[in-house]
Amino acid sequence: MNPEAPTRDYLPLEERRERLLDAALSVVAESGVAALSLRRVAERADVAHRVVTYAFGSKTALVEAVLHRASQRALDAVWAGDLPLDDFAESVRLSLHGLARDLRRHESEYRVVSELTASARAHPQLRAAAQSEIAASTRAIAESIERWSSMTGRALTTPTPVVAAALRASVDGLVEWWLSSHDERVLDDVVEVLASAFIGREADQERPHTAEEQGR
Repeated sequence: MNPEAPTRDYLPLEERRERLLDAALSVVAESGVAALSLRRVAERADVAHRVVTYAFGSKTALVEAVLHRASQRALDAVWAGDLPLDDFAESVRLSLHGLARDLRRHESEYRVVSELTASARAHPQLRAAAQSEIAASTRAIAESIERWSSMTGRALTTPTPVVAAALRASVDGLVEWWLSSHDERVLDDVVEVLASAFIGREADQERPHTAEEQGR
């Protein structure tokens, strides 16, 4: 054994996978999306190429995994606080403010993920990865709305898939606007305007009685 060879930790699969995803983000941050490959990730993570191949199989799967993890982390940040269960619009408002705080705190990571997402959308072989991430995160938002509805006994006046898609669009728009403008002066005001679109979307689960029914 060469004593000067780098030592490599033998980690559980999930922890190894997380390190590889971190390495992928580092490659993009340092050298751009065009430099991203399984081999470059292996070099950056100081592991054998076969380790990355075993974990992801292809560059498309690697990109998809990076985007899915970034999306999940953003959702976790958005829904991290104690949200008022009885007011859907207020929950959305607080969630978007949570996203704004996370943007300020982790701007560099959002910027790298944004660059990778834009590249994936434009690349025929990677477009499916970007579409998969959008679909998965929108489903996750819809599931959160359904849990809210179940806990409160209230329903939305607009179909849940539409509201989930609108929330995802709001998140994407806020992130891209902030990364482009970096306008700290109005960030919180922009959040308020976005959140106002969701006012009045919830309704009582039970149908209100009509005047005729109440008179019986």
